[in-house]
Amino acid sequence: MSENDHSIIQRVKGGDKQAYAVLVDRYKDRVFSLVFSIVHSRETAGELAQDTFVKAFKSLHQFREEASFATWIYRIAYNTAISETRKRKINLVNLDEKMAQQLSASDDEEDTQAEALLRLKRAVSVLNPEEQAMIRLYYHEDKSVEEVSLCLNLSVANVKVKLFRLRAKLKNMMEEYTNSAVVV
Repeated sequence: MSENDHSIIQRVKGGDKQAYAVLVDRYKDRVFSLVFSIVHSRETAGELAQDTFVKAFKSLHQFREEASFATWIYRIAYNTAISETRKRKINLVNLDEKMAQQLSASDDEEDTQAEALLRLKRAVSVLNPEEQAMIRLYYHEDKSVEEVSLCLNLSVANVKVKLFRLRAKLKNMMEEYTNSAVVV
């Protein structure tokens, strides 16, 4: 049975710096995915994921464990990626098949999954980085509304409202793309 995050954190805080490698190994793929969904560059995402773990290690003594380590590290990753995006003004793209199914503009059989995915990709690509991160956390990482609120430093009510508006916005955009018969 693997050791839980709390006991690993206690070991690191107690001076066992090597134990931090377990946390890095446990969360590296998810942190990379979140950062990549924001910056859309593998090279940049790799650098920012490393920065995230360095920042987290340096701040671990401040971690109060009011939220899970996963939520805390996602928040650091999100803030790191958003800061970088604001610096570089990177164009972002994020895609999720589950969302495409939920937001598909048409129920007729001609509307294939591939067409819906293309419309969704196009719609998501014009969202701002914060909106894309929210989609990434909620749909890709299957985070609860409460966890998303902690990661993004928003109230639970605000996350619910923003997710509702994002779904409506994406659905409208996908319908516009269908009606204009322009699929990229």
